[in-house]
Parts: sequence; C-alpha cells; structure tokens
Amino acid sequence: MLLYGVLPMNMMDMLLALIAVVFFTTIALIYNQAMWHQADNLYDAALVVQSSQICHMVLDEVDAKLFSKQLAFANVITNYNTTVNRSYPHLGETFTITTVAVDCDSLGNNLTTPVTNNIYKRVQVTVSGPAALRRPVSLRRIYTKTNLNI
Repeated sequence: MLLYGVLPMNMMDMLLALIAVVFFTTIALIYNQAMWHQADNLYDAALVVQSSQICHMVLDEVDAKLFSKQLAFANVITNYNTTVNRSYPHLGETFTITTVAVDCDSLGNNLTTPVTNNIYKRVQVTVSGPAALRRPVSLRRIYTKTNLNI
C-alpha cells in the first residue's frame, strides 16, 4: 500500500541509510577534530611569537639603557634579576617574565669563581605562563663592558 507516494523501506534500505549516516557523521567528526587541532597549533604559534617578542623587548631595554648610560654595567645583575607577571589584553593571557643576569665568561658560561671587574655579563629572559604555551620561551644575550657603558 502506498502512503502519499512514498514506498515503504525494507530492511536493506534501512541498513544502507544507517550506514550512510554513520559514515558521514564520522567524516564530519574527523574534519572538525582536524580543524580544532589546527586552530590549537595556530594559537600556540601566536603565543610563541608573542613570547619571543617579550624576550626581545626586555633584552633591547638592557641594550638601550647601557647605550644611553642610564644603567651602569656593574648594575646589570642587581637590576635584572626579577620575575614579573604581565597581562596582555589583546591575547587575553598573562605571561610570567623571569630575567636572570649573571657574571659569565666570553662564551656565556657561568663563572665557577667570582672575578672582580668581570667584563662579561649574561642576561637570560624566560617567558612562561598560559597553559596554551606548551614550552617556555627563553632568549639570552652576552654583554661586554666597553668604554661606552662604564
């Protein structure tokens, strides 16, 4: 008997329809999972770039202060051993910026014994913070005492 021009489905037609629904749902889930994974990678990349920028900003601040003689070379260690939390509203994240300054040799290795009037200092900046940032980002520079930054 025909109801409104629709043929009744037999068991095989229902099984094929069910398999088609499962197949297309699986494809949609795999596609959405790949898109979420890609979005996560892009956000992590943006955080790494922002963290690198923060590291460069701190190291450039040290450069500028030494060059303009606002900071004496002997005071680098006392002024740049800090930990600061900074919020960046455009990302909606808060980063922890740790700056460590030490006396070092010409290759940046820590000195085993202190040297008076050492002419090398290493400043390392490490940025960590949001859970989306998978690993902390760290940059370092070695500063040499010259007649410009006495």
